[in-house]
Amino acid sequence: MVAPANTQPKNSRYVGTLVGESTSREFRLAVAHETIREQDIIAVDAELRRPEQNSVTERIRVWAKVQRIERLNPLFPSEAGHELAATRTDPFDTVLSLSREMVTAVCQVLGAEPLTGSSGGKLDHLRYPPQPASSAYRPDSSDIARVVVGELEQKQNRALDIATLSNRPEVDVKVDGHAIVTRHLAILAMTGAGKSWTARRIIEQLAEKNYPMVVFDPHGDYTGLAEVPALHNRVKRYYAQFPVFEQEPEAVIRVVESLAWELSEHQRNNFEDLFKGAKSFIEAGEDDLVERKKWLSEYLQNDDIQKYGLKPNLFFLADFVSAVVRAGKTEDNEAATRIVEWSGRDNLRIEKKVAGWIEGLVGRLRAAGKALYRMERINVKVARSAQPLPVDRKELVAYGQISVVALAGYTSDFQATIYSLIADSIFEARVQGELALPALLLLEEAHNFAPARAATSAEQRAINTTKQIAQEGRKFGVGLVIISQRPSRLDETTLSQCNSYIIMRMVNPADQSFVRKVVETLAEEEARLLPDLDVGEAIVSGQLINFPVLVRIKQPKSQGEREERDAFEVLEEARSISSGQGRK
Repeated sequence: MVAPANTQPKNSRYVGTLVGESTSREFRLAVAHETIREQDIIAVDAELRRPEQNSVTERIRVWAKVQRIERLNPLFPSEAGHELAATRTDPFDTVLSLSREMVTAVCQVLGAEPLTGSSGGKLDHLRYPPQPASSAYRPDSSDIARVVVGELEQKQNRALDIATLSNRPEVDVKVDGHAIVTRHLAILAMTGAGKSWTARRIIEQLAEKNYPMVVFDPHGDYTGLAEVPALHNRVKRYYAQFPVFEQEPEAVIRVVESLAWELSEHQRNNFEDLFKGAKSFIEAGEDDLVERKKWLSEYLQNDDIQKYGLKPNLFFLADFVSAVVRAGKTEDNEAATRIVEWSGRDNLRIEKKVAGWIEGLVGRLRAAGKALYRMERINVKVARSAQPLPVDRKELVAYGQISVVALAGYTSDFQATIYSLIADSIFEARVQGELALPALLLLEEAHNFAPARAATSAEQRAINTTKQIAQEGRKFGVGLVIISQRPSRLDETTLSQCNSYIIMRMVNPADQSFVRKVVETLAEEEARLLPDLDVGEAIVSGQLINFPVLVRIKQPKSQGEREERDAFEVLEEARSISSGQGRK
């Protein structure tokens, strides 16, 4: 049996009295006027008699969260309201009573703890409801902070300070970093609600604990991490060059066709031999490569080859195909023999008519190479770094290092391909024991890396990679943070494997519905809040916190590329600079 506690809360903290039906999961509260808000955390002191020891009582504190507030004036019926509206009469000009309001709050029970002794922040399940007529009150800030943090209070080495309670800004909200890096986190919100802001705050907190992170950054939202003094020399920014010869021939065909023109049947049929031959040609030792470069430059009468060298890109592939075509068209047996020897492909000794069929491939490769080069230049500019991706992907994972892989400028197919190559390499290195350190992979715009339905094979490979890490990453020390503004476009399996969630403003009905279906820890009342959250507000739910709470994310120290200055200030500044240059 539960009875009211003998000691009444102070009047200044009193918020209401339990009324009506009370259960171990929910109760209703007659609220003192404007003393609480939705999502407030309140408490009720009570006494619990043990069934096996009827004479022994235990004083407990029942913790609850205000889910919904209802406001009703029984002396102002709706019929009277309609009558006043029809006659355009101000209710205050009538004799109707407008002051006898009844304000009721529906409260969700979070758990209970002993009033004496320390519970370590852990709440027990309440198995018997609090008694109606019990008083509810606002707990002290320190008590709320202790209960929100829960057992994490005893494990401060893994606590991340990311937010304050939205309704109690003096209460810091810390979350479990261990849950984030081992059991995956999803940050979901509409554009402009503060997703990247939140992610950068988490990254900065994890960096204080030296956790290795690899950030896949499609828009430059994370390049500013390198400007934070505390992260000096710890943020490595990489621009992502598309690794042509690390792909399958069919994948390169799709790249070329997406950037230039479709290949003819003959070009497609001969592409694998040409591609693999070029790959063998360029993978020679240093001395052999010098000889091959000199020969190719002279044979094609192209001084740029000698000047700039042989790079594993589409331009080199075009030069190689050009040499094969020339040897075939001119029936140059000596050149054909060299090509076959250096490429290891007998099929590249081609007839004159075959050379004519595939000659048009050279132009397609050059056009695709130019388009890819333009994208790479944009990528380098956004990355604000001259450091290319290392061939050994394990170098991206180092103690205390944040590796930001800039993907801006590339099409979604390129971004998906680069991501899957890197993530596969890191995961495989952990599985094989070749990488000693664990790693956290952060995917901005995750719906492009793990979409619900793959439109291309590149997307399908990215989905498979993400699913595997989501399902098996915990066993091998590879965690995921997925960030998306379109949750309904995310792969459901990947999202369901996340055990922690930070959910911000969300207006799209399809996204809201999807989140309600997949996120089991999100209650219906919290889901209803999503369209009305302010920028920076979030519902934090799952294993990273004791129970779902409404918070306001603290400001990160870093800035993102898209945190734009006022457009008109930028315009006037540019005009001033250009005018000054004109005078000079």
